[in-house]
Amino acid sequence: MSQNHMTKKELNEDPFFEEVAHIVDFFKKHQTLLIAIVSVLIVALIVVFGGSAIMRNQNEKAAGQYGIAMDYYNKAQYVEAEDNFMILAEQYKRNDWGKRAYYYLALVSKNLGNDAIETLEYLEKFVSTDLDDTAMKAAAFKLIAAHYYGEGDLIMAADNYLKASKKALSLKEKLDLGIKAGNLYIESDNASKKDAVVNYLLGLDLSKSDEVRVKALTFR
Repeated sequence: MSQNHMTKKELNEDPFFEEVAHIVDFFKKHQTLLIAIVSVLIVALIVVFGGSAIMRNQNEKAAGQYGIAMDYYNKAQYVEAEDNFMILAEQYKRNDWGKRAYYYLALVSKNLGNDAIETLEYLEKFVSTDLDDTAMKAAAFKLIAAHYYGEGDLIMAADNYLKASKKALSLKEKLDLGIKAGNLYIESDNASKKDAVVNYLLGLDLSKSDEVRVKALTFR
């Protein structure tokens, strides 16, 4: 049986082979550009996957350092705890574990009897981080509020009790801290801030009895 072969002319006129020829010609003309694009994509993939591996490694190291520091803290070995939390805060400050270190540095500072300003500075550093830990942030704001209350600065104390209320997890704690802030605003004769607290609290899902507690602030 004879086999028919397409002539060169027929190959050139065939739409499929013509399209293939165009593609080959395109790659020949733009070879340098295409190589550059592929190279950039390869580098980008290396950076992405390499960066993820580095972040995982950093997170593991930070978690280990945090565990060591917490072990000292729980044993009331505050000097050693302070050293390890300081390493954590300095070397892993962009990591969530490093951000938590500031909160514990404040507690350690308080337990060591250090200057109250040092404790306050650690707390303020902690609450200024972008760490998504509302319970710990609420605890920090309460400590800041207690500091200002002890200094006789009722407005700053109230401001921070209100911030603590907004971070608190339970409705009861939100209510109690909010009312505490409201009472301090009343005591400092700041009606506008007191009204703002009342409006905030009434926006919560309160029971009838809790609403009565909140509305009582308006009559003081």
